[in-house]
Amino acid sequence: MGLLDIQAGAGIYQQICDRGLSASDVSAVIGASGAAKWLSIYGLDRAIFSQWLPTAEQRILLFGTSVGAFKLAAACRRDAGSALDALADTYIEQSYPDGASRDAIAAELQRILDASLGQGAEEILQHPQFYYHCGAVRARGLLSSGARLPQQLAMAQAFLSTPIGRRSHRLSMQRTVFRDPRCPQRLPGRDGFESVEVDLNSDNVMAAITASGSIPVMMYGQQNIPGAPEGWYFDGGLLDYHPVPDNIYPSDGVVLYPHFYPQVKEGWFDKFYRWRNASPEQLSNVLLLSPSAEFWASTRLGRVPDRRDFRRFANNDAERIDLWREVADKTHELGETFLELVSSGDIRQTVRPMGTVAS
Repeated sequence: MGLLDIQAGAGIYQQICDRGLSASDVSAVIGASGAAKWLSIYGLDRAIFSQWLPTAEQRILLFGTSVGAFKLAAACRRDAGSALDALADTYIEQSYPDGASRDAIAAELQRILDASLGQGAEEILQHPQFYYHCGAVRARGLLSSGARLPQQLAMAQAFLSTPIGRRSHRLSMQRTVFRDPRCPQRLPGRDGFESVEVDLNSDNVMAAITASGSIPVMMYGQQNIPGAPEGWYFDGGLLDYHPVPDNIYPSDGVVLYPHFYPQVKEGWFDKFYRWRNASPEQLSNVLLLSPSAEFWASTRLGRVPDRRDFRRFANNDAERIDLWREVADKTHELGETFLELVSSGDIRQTVRPMGTVAS
């Protein structure tokens, strides 16, 4: 397998086996939620967005939630490589010496977005190749309170109802897709959730991106985003943790999905239930790229970086930062591997059908 695990859905597997993959095949790129987990594919994303996709001539739809929304926004900067570098560096250097209060998290998030996105709103909105979209959740019921206790109760209810099915969350969450108004493709939702589309503009783009990564209870969220229905907006990963394209719009072409894991969890609450993964049938047009077991064996951390590392390495930021940085630095090898596989055509022999066991 090598350092990179590559899975293709049934709709594109044979195509890739027959003729490989070119940037011109890609219709969309998906960015998953996962906070520090993104560091495990940072170098892969950097190679894709700063070296490979710019060779394509077609317009490409981008959709992400939480850190996936952050990285895709950074990829829309004029210098995508430098913006992704800044996003990785500031994520690694987060520190909460007095505890992760809402105010502390808000300050760190603002620092991260300032470093990677800065004054780049117009670059995101006017990118000549990418149509940028991000997802957020408009809160309903108890979740729509600005107070922590009602939000905690709403989150507990959502956790307990998850085994019943995702649709149990409809009373507390409404998907909101903040969209590039230039994009002809609509993203209306296809999984039973009411989805509202809101055009991005210079007045709301930064609020939308911030909302997309604002976890209830832990963070404040964004209230009354310009152009969107009134209310509180929170982390889009609550509904679309690892976004499933066909849940949101009728996807075609190759949907490129750089991901930290070899499986996809539809909603944030699904991660607590090991068996709740998106099925291969839901990922028909997806090309899923993830670090392999061999990659993780080459790192001291030995696993995907995680937000819980702030607790595991409490009062020892230096060790956490060192381990996270080693992982991030090694992910450049993932990017180099991907570029070599597509340029040589060896991806034809490396790709495996979605959901099969890696050899």
